[in-house]
Amino acid sequence: MKWLFLLTVLANAGFVAWLGFSAADSKIEKGTVYGPPVSEKIYLIGEEHPDSNVALSTNVYSNVPASTAESVADDVGQAVNSMLKNNAAAVIETENLLCPVVVLERDADRRLVTEALKEEKIAFTQQETTGKRDKFWLYISAPATTAQAQDIVARLKLKRIDSYIISRGDMKNRISLGLFSSQERAEQAQVSITERSGMPVNVYPHQRSVKLYELLLDQPITEQAWENFLQTLDLSKLLIKIEKNPC
Repeated sequence: MKWLFLLTVLANAGFVAWLGFSAADSKIEKGTVYGPPVSEKIYLIGEEHPDSNVALSTNVYSNVPASTAESVADDVGQAVNSMLKNNAAAVIETENLLCPVVVLERDADRRLVTEALKEEKIAFTQQETTGKRDKFWLYISAPATTAQAQDIVARLKLKRIDSYIISRGDMKNRISLGLFSSQERAEQAQVSITERSGMPVNVYPHQRSVKLYELLLDQPITEQAWENFLQTLDLSKLLIKIEKNPC
């Protein structure tokens, strides 16, 4: 049995040795590697290119001079800034626009203001309406009889003070001295007539429905332009109401 086992081991060793010698004599065939047809040699990244001045990449903007690009950028920036400034100025001007309404009571005042608007070439529309306005009536209290009232009117006439007698109603025999639309003017007339006549004069404030003239501007106007126009008028002499309406 020992000899049989030894022969088996030797046979296996011989077979393995033969396989080793057979593999050493065999050659491995290598396949060809495909590459695209080129007219120039291809260099790897790690290899040194004979022409060191050749750029590895081309910039699409290389044909545009740097100075031209900077000039275009500056022009665009200036245009944007100008647009923003113009928009800001337009907003400010829009906020300061007015659509005023001028309300006048006397026809003489209406003629004066309309002529001034035409001279400044400010287009407007006129319409008539009615409304209540403060009034201040000057009067002398009624005497006991109509005859006494007539005597008072005669004495006032000698002093060139216009007056007339109220002939009916609760105010019968009162001496009317005029109607004023301004409290200041009414008080001034009260002092003057009292001194000239030597009689006490009263002021009766109330409201009355009167005819009014409204002047509406056809186009909005800047606040500064409107102030300049008002300076051309003597507002202290006009029965005028001005509504500054923002547009």
